[in-house]
This record gives sequence, structure tokens and C-alpha cells, in this order.
Amino acid sequence: MTKSESMLKPPGERPSVGAIRWDAWSGGEVTRQVEKTLRPLKYQARLPWFAQVNGDREVCIAGGNQETMDQEIAFAADAGLDYWAFLLYPEGSSMSDALRFYLSSAKRRQVNFCLILHNAFGVSDAQWPRERDRALTLLREPGYQTVCGGRPLVYAFEVKHQGFFPEARFAEFRQAAKRDGLDPYCVYMGWNPKADFAMAAHWGFEAVSHYAAGSADAEFAQLVRQVETDFWAVASAAQVPYVPLVTTGWDKHPRRDNPVSWERDHDYHAQTVFPATATPDEIARHLGDACAFVRQHPNLCPANTVILYAWNEHDEGGWLCPTWTPGGVPDSERLRAIATILSVLLKHESEGE
Repeated sequence: MTKSESMLKPPGERPSVGAIRWDAWSGGEVTRQVEKTLRPLKYQARLPWFAQVNGDREVCIAGGNQETMDQEIAFAADAGLDYWAFLLYPEGSSMSDALRFYLSSAKRRQVNFCLILHNAFGVSDAQWPRERDRALTLLREPGYQTVCGGRPLVYAFEVKHQGFFPEARFAEFRQAAKRDGLDPYCVYMGWNPKADFAMAAHWGFEAVSHYAAGSADAEFAQLVRQVETDFWAVASAAQVPYVPLVTTGWDKHPRRDNPVSWERDHDYHAQTVFPATATPDEIARHLGDACAFVRQHPNLCPANTVILYAWNEHDEGGWLCPTWTPGGVPDSERLRAIATILSVLLKHESEGE
């Protein structure tokens, strides 16, 4: 029996492993833009597995349906992922469609989920109460990922309202959660663990992490070293509560060649070198090292989890989701490598090693 054929089982003492979902592949204007970024032949190997391709003339990405989500759950479960971290967009946005299909899936119990507070916190004053209550309702859903003895895990990345972090809204969210009998474990995703925690703790966050890491180096191995040195080691030296980031890449050539509307002013448009595409084994080793970091620093990592960038940042450079192939059989090599390393870690934990 495969994992996708049974309920998600506790992962022993190994850290739980989550992967970020940026769901631009379900339809709408954002999907139309990423279809253009990945349409050139040289980038088509990065398309999600459900894409439809007509040479270099047309690419159709239509992942907004229950069948696609159910298969994605099976892919993630069989690889051993414990949860997805969904970027929370407003309820009416097409960027929320994947979360909606996840919640309606009969297979959802195979992979947990949690939220990354994001654009939903930037809505108008009139919309805010509805989005606040929606987020609280999601925290109470079955299968919501918990840490530290049952606390809902909540990340936050680039949460802004009128250009600033919405301190009052975040405080209101936390207070309302506690009134509902919830005590979310809130993790701020930033860029410098020491400086971020000094700021985020004031807002009520209990730990820090990251969403992604960029680099102008040509080697993926150098990007990994950068993450482990500038992020993990800095967190360790500063002794701040931490959730390690595991990167799967950062090659933004597709967006540089065919700019997307929400990143037209970003510095990478002048960048000529990006990290090479990671091999599945490189990603698996990096994940194994992150799990070892958590195990070696239990006081630093009380949530006992790591976060992977990403499940489906296909055109930005980091993905685990299987990809399209001309023959029609999804390329799942990255997930197979992840499955192998997680199986080894679980075996070592069960043997007390």
C-alpha cells in the first residue's frame, strides 16, 4: 500500500516537511502571464505536468479542476511530504482556486495544509473582516498542520496593507484566534534571521524563516551554501527560533525574458547569471541536511519542521511538482529523490539512530 492509499501517518521524530504552494496555474490573468514565461521551447521542461503544449506556439496551463488537485495530492503523499503551505490570497482570487480544490478533495487527508498569510491581509477595510474570519475558519479545518503540541502553524510573507506590515490586523487575527481556543504558532518569512526576529517578535511572531533565496551564482551548490551560511548559520549564531528553508532553485530566466506584471521593477531583470537547475540528488541532500540541522538544534527549532521552496514555482526556478514531458509521462524525479531521503530519515528515527 502506498502512502497515497492510506491516511497520512505520523512521521516519527523526523521534522515535518512542508512545501510552499504558489498557485498561478489554475486559470485567470496570472495563468495567462505564466503561460507566456514558459512557452519558449527552452523552458517547456519546467511546465507543470498537466500543461498542454503545441510546439513553441501555444501553451495551455489549466490546473483549476478537482482531478488535477487529487493527482497532486497523490504525488506529494507518495513522496512523503507532510504538508503544503498555501499562500493565502483573497477568497475571490483565481490564486485561491487550488486551495478550494484541495479543501474539497476526498484525498486531502493524505497531505496536511497550512497558510502563508499574504495578499489576503492587504484587502480593503470593508473586505478585511471577511478575510480575517476566513483565515480563522481555515485554521480549524481537519488536517491543518500543527506544531508544538497542537498549535496551528502559520507563516507570513510580504503581508502588507497600504505599503506597510498591517500590525493592527495581525494582532486582531491572533487575538481572535485565541478567543476561538486556538494558539497559532506564527513564523515570519524574511531575509535576515537575526534582524527579522528583533522586528517580528514585536508583532507577535514566535519564529522566523524565509520564502526563497536568490543568487547570481551559476551553480546550484553555491545557492545551497548561501542558504546554509546566510540563513541557517545566522539563525544558529543569533539563537532565534527558526524554521529552516530548503531551496530547490532560483532561475528567473523565464520571467526576465517575458516579464510578469507584478515584477517589472525587480533587480533580476538586469541579472545575466542564475543558478543552474538542481539535480534531484542535490535537492534531496539539501533536505537531509536541513532535517539534521533541526535535529541538532531542538531548542532553536521547537516547531520541528522545515519548509521547501517550492512545490510549484515553475517559472521562478523552484519546484517539486512533476513536470510536463513530450511523451506525456510526468517527470517525477525530484519527488522520487525526496521520497528516498525521507524514507531513510524515518528508518533511522525508528531504529533510534
